[in-house]
Amino acid sequence: MLCKNCGKELPIAGKFCPFCGAPIEQAGANDETAVFTALPDELNGPLDLSAFDAVMKDVHGAQDGGAADPLAATDPHMPRADELPPINVPPVRRAQGAPGAPRTTYFEQPDLDDKPFKKPSKGKKGAVIALVVVLVLALIGGGVWFVLSRQPDENLTLAEKYMKHGDFDKALEYYLAAQGEAKDPASLDQTIQLLKDFQTAQGFMDNGQYTEALAALQLLQNRVTDPDSPLYDAIKELTDKASAAQSDSQFAADLQKASDYLANKQYDQCAAQLDMLAADDTLTGEQVKQVEKLRDSLKEAREAAERQEQNQQQQQEKKQGFVDQMNQLDENDQKIAAAATAEEELDLTSTSFEAWDTLLSDMYDHLATVLNADQYASEEESYKKWVEERDAGAQNAAKDAADETAGKLAAASFKQSYTKTRCYKLLDMM
Repeated sequence: MLCKNCGKELPIAGKFCPFCGAPIEQAGANDETAVFTALPDELNGPLDLSAFDAVMKDVHGAQDGGAADPLAATDPHMPRADELPPINVPPVRRAQGAPGAPRTTYFEQPDLDDKPFKKPSKGKKGAVIALVVVLVLALIGGGVWFVLSRQPDENLTLAEKYMKHGDFDKALEYYLAAQGEAKDPASLDQTIQLLKDFQTAQGFMDNGQYTEALAALQLLQNRVTDPDSPLYDAIKELTDKASAAQSDSQFAADLQKASDYLANKQYDQCAAQLDMLAADDTLTGEQVKQVEKLRDSLKEAREAAERQEQNQQQQQEKKQGFVDQMNQLDENDQKIAAAATAEEELDLTSTSFEAWDTLLSDMYDHLATVLNADQYASEEESYKKWVEERDAGAQNAAKDAADETAGKLAAASFKQSYTKTRCYKLLDMM
C-alpha cells in the first residue's frame, strides 16, 4: 500500500509513515486483508511536533537536573523528574532528506523488501480447519483400527482355552470358527488337521479297531513333538490305552479260542492254548486268574470225560451182557418148537417166559443208572401199564383154548413173547 502523503510503499504496520511521518490509520479494506490507509486529505501535510519536542526537551532537561515534567502537571501521582532514575535515551535521528522535511519517529532506514502482514482469508482458514479435521479423524480411525486389529479373536481364544483343558472336540469347533474369520486361514490348517486326526484315532478306539488306532496315533506322535503340548500328552495316553486294549482284545480272543476247544471236547488243543496264554508275562493279575479258572474247568471236563468214558465202557459191557443173555434165551427158545407133547411145550414155554421176565427186571435196574430221574420215572410208569396189558392179553389168549393145558400154554406163550419183545425195546434204550 502506498502512503498518500509521500507515495511510498508502507512496509510495516504503524500509525505514521516511516518516510514522511504522515499519520496513517489501519482500516479493513475488506474482510480478508488488513491494510493501512492514510488519513483524510484535510489531515495531510506536515504536523506540528513542537509539543513533542518540548516534552523531549523536558525529559533531557530532567536528566540534566531540570525539574520540568509535563506528565507530573497532569497526574499528581506521577513522580517528579528528579525522582526518576536516569534514562539513557538515544538521540533522535531525523530522517535524511531535504531541510524542513517532516519529522518521523522511525529511527532506522526500513528494509524496502519487507512486505506488510496479511491475515489469512476465511476460505483458507476453512480449508486448513477441514484438513486438520480430516487428519484428526484419520488418526482416530487408524488408532481404532489398530486397537481392534490387535484384539485377539474370541473364537481363537476359546479354542486355545479348550485346547489347554484337553477338550479337543470343543477346541476343534472353535478353531474351525476362527478359521472362517481369520485373515490367514492357512495358519490354522495344521492345528485343525491334527485335531481331526486325533478324533479319527479315537473313533478307531471306540469301534475296537485297536490296530488302526495305534497306527494313526503313531503318525500323530511323529508330528506333535512338543512335550508341553496338551495334545502330546493326550496322544501318549490314548496310545497306552490302545495298546492295553489291543492286548486285552488279543487275550480275550485267545481265551475264547481255548473255551471253544473245551466246549468241543478238544481237550489237548485247549490245554495247548492255555499253556501259550500262561507263558505271556504281560498278563494282568485278573487275566492270570481267568487262565487258571479255565484250566480248572479243563481238568474237571477231562475227569468227567474219563468217568463218562468209563461209564460208557461199563454200559457197553453191560449191554453186551444183555445181548449175550438174549442170544442165549433165543437159542433155548428153539427147543420149544421141538417139544414132543403139549405138556413139554408148556414146560419149555413157561421156563422161557421166566427167563425173559428176569432179564427184563435186570434191564430195568440198569436203566435206573443210565437214565436221569425224570426219564426213569416215565419209563417205570410205562412199565406198569405194560404189565397190565400183558396179563390181560394172556387171559384173553387162554379163553379160546380147547382144554386147560392148551389154555395154560396159550397164556404162557403170550407172556413169553410179550416179555421178549419188551426186552429188545429196552436194549435199544441203553
